Amino acid sequence: MSLPRDRGDEHNGARSRGPVMTVVSGGAGNGRAEHRRNAANGDGAAVNPTALAGTLKHHLNVQSNLCAALEQLADALPAEVRNDDCLALARSIYPIVHRSHTFEERELFPYLKAHCPAEPELPDTLDRLHGEHWEDEAFAEEVQHELMAFAADRDAVDVEKLGYMLRGFFTGVRRHLAFEREYILPIIEGRENP
Repeated sequence: MSLPRDRGDEHNGARSRGPVMTVVSGGAGNGRAEHRRNAANGDGAAVNPTALAGTLKHHLNVQSNLCAALEQLADALPAEVRNDDCLALARSIYPIVHRSHTFEERELFPYLKAHCPAEPELPDTLDRLHGEHWEDEAFAEEVQHELMAFAADRDAVDVEKLGYMLRGFFTGVRRHLAFEREYILPIIEGRENP
C-alpha cells in the first residue's frame, strides 16, 4: 500500500521507497505565485481572478488527493497500514485543510464579497462555508490524533471506530469540495472575462 507524500520530500533530498500517491499536485504553482503578486491586503480589490481560480483549483485538488489517501488507508485497516505511512498522512491532514481554509477565508471570500454583489445567495453561502471550515478543522485534528494513536499502539485503538471516523471525515470534505467546484469556482471563472 502506498500513501501520499508531499512532493517537497523529493526536492529536499529525501528518497522515495517506491511508488507513492502525491497529495500536493502540480500545475497551480505559477498561478499561486501570480496570485500572491497581485493580491491586495485581504479586501479582494486587486486580485487577478484567473490566478485566484488557479489557486482554488490547486487547493481543491490537494484536498481531493488527501481524501483519496484517507479512503485508501481506511480500506487497508488494520493489517496493511504501515506505521510510517500512517504517521506521514496523519501529520499532513490538518496543515492541508488549514492552508486551504486560510486561502479561502483571507483571499477568496473577500474577493467574492467585493466583486460579486449580484449573487444574492452568496453572503449566506459564505457564512455556511465558514462554519464548515471550523467543523472540518476540528474534525481534522481528531482524525490526526486517532491516526497517530493507531501508529503508536494499534491495540489501543478501536479499528472499526477509526475506519468510521476516517470515512465520516473524507465524505464531509468531499461534499464541501464538490459544492465549491460546482458553485464557487464558476463564479470566479466567470469574473476572468467580465
